[in-house]
Amino acid sequence: MLEFGHMLAVDCKWTLRPQNDCDKPMTKQEVAPRDGDKRFVQLERELRANEDRWDAVLANPFMGITVLDKNQYFITTNSTFQAMVGYTEDELKKITPLDITPANERETNRILFNELQQGKRQHFELVKRLQRKDGQLIWIQLYVFRIADRAATGQHTFGMNFDITEKMQAQDALQAARAELERSAHVSRMGAMTASIAHEMNQPLAAVVGFGSAGLRWLEQTPPVIDKARECLKNIVRAGQSAADVLEGVRAMFKSKKLANVSIDLNQLIEEVLTLVQGTVKKHDIAVHTELDRAIMPVTGNRVQLQQVLFNLVTNAIDAMESVADRTLLVKSEREDSDRARITVEDSGTGIEPQHIDKIFGSFFTTKVEGMGMGLSICRSIIESHDGRLWASAGRSRGAVFQFTLPTNPSQSK
Repeated sequence: MLEFGHMLAVDCKWTLRPQNDCDKPMTKQEVAPRDGDKRFVQLERELRANEDRWDAVLANPFMGITVLDKNQYFITTNSTFQAMVGYTEDELKKITPLDITPANERETNRILFNELQQGKRQHFELVKRLQRKDGQLIWIQLYVFRIADRAATGQHTFGMNFDITEKMQAQDALQAARAELERSAHVSRMGAMTASIAHEMNQPLAAVVGFGSAGLRWLEQTPPVIDKARECLKNIVRAGQSAADVLEGVRAMFKSKKLANVSIDLNQLIEEVLTLVQGTVKKHDIAVHTELDRAIMPVTGNRVQLQQVLFNLVTNAIDAMESVADRTLLVKSEREDSDRARITVEDSGTGIEPQHIDKIFGSFFTTKVEGMGMGLSICRSIIESHDGRLWASAGRSRGAVFQFTLPTNPSQSK
C-alpha cells in the first residue's frame, strides 16, 4: 500500500490558481481535466475494485482465510475462520496456528512453515486438527502459500481452511462399522467351526467312552482283571471325556451372546451394506443396480447378524465376478406376500455348477481355493434362526442368484 500511495502522489499533478483569481471564470483549458487527474481517478477506481474483491473473498462462508506474518502470528482472519475455531480476531492476533494445534501434530506444521519461509517450497497442503477455544477438536483441509510483502521485509503466509470434521467423522463411523462387521463375521465363523468340529467329534468320543466303560465291565468279570489293562481303559475314558470337555469349552468361548431383536428396515440395511462395499465395487468396476420396494414392512431380528448375511452374499457376488469382463450386481427387495419380504442378490459372475447347488450351504464345502466353507452355512443358520429361508439358483443368463425371505412385522407400517 505504501508503494501504491507513493505512485499516486507522483502521478497526480495539481494546478493551483492564485487567490485573487478565484472570482474569475475558469477558462476552457482550466476546466478540462489534466492527464494527472485522469490517472488518479483511474487508479482510485482500480484500488476500490481490488478492495471490493478482497472483501468478497474474506466474506465467503465456505472457507476460513488466514494471513500470517513472518513469525507465524495471525495478521488477518475472516469471520468464517473465527467461527470455525471460536476465537475473535483480536484474540487470534495474539497467537499462532501452532498454539491451537494438538501437541503431537505441531512438529509437522513447524517444519512445513519453516520450509515455506526459507523458500524450499512455495506451498503445501495438509489435513490436520485444530483445537477450538472451547476445547473441541475439529478437522480441517489446509492449503498454504507465500505472498510477497512489498511494504516491509519478509514474507506473509496465506492460508485457506476448509472444515471437514463431518467428513472425517463419517469416515470414522464407516471404518468402525466395517471393523465391527469383520469382527462379527470372524467370531461367527469360529463359532460355527467349533460347533461343527464338536458335532463331528462327539460321536467318536462317545464311542471311546462307551467302549472303555464296556471294557471295564468285562475285565471286572472272571477270569480275574489285569490291573494294567483296567488302568489303560480308565485312561481311555478319562482322555475321551477330557477331549469332549475341551471342545465344548472352545465352542462356548466363541459363542456370541444373545442380543435383543429390533425392528429392521431392510431397504436401509441394503443401503448400509452397499456403502460398506462401495470401495471394493469401484475397485473392481462393478455396476450396482438396486430395486427397492419402499412398501415392504420392517422385519424383527438381530441387526448385526442380518447385516452379516447380506454382507456375505454381496461380497461372494463380487468375488464371483472377478474373472468376467461385464460385472453387474443387482440387489432387490420385494414383498413376497402379506407377511413376508424377499431379498435378492444376483451377480453376472461364473455361476454355480448344477451339482453344487445343493451342497454350497453345507459346512466346510467351498469352491474357493482359500475358502473355509463356513460363510453360506452360517448365513443359512442365521436366516433360519429368524424363521426365514435362504436358497440359491442359477442366474437368468449367467451368474448366480441368492435369495432369502423373512417374516415381516405386521404391527408396523412403512
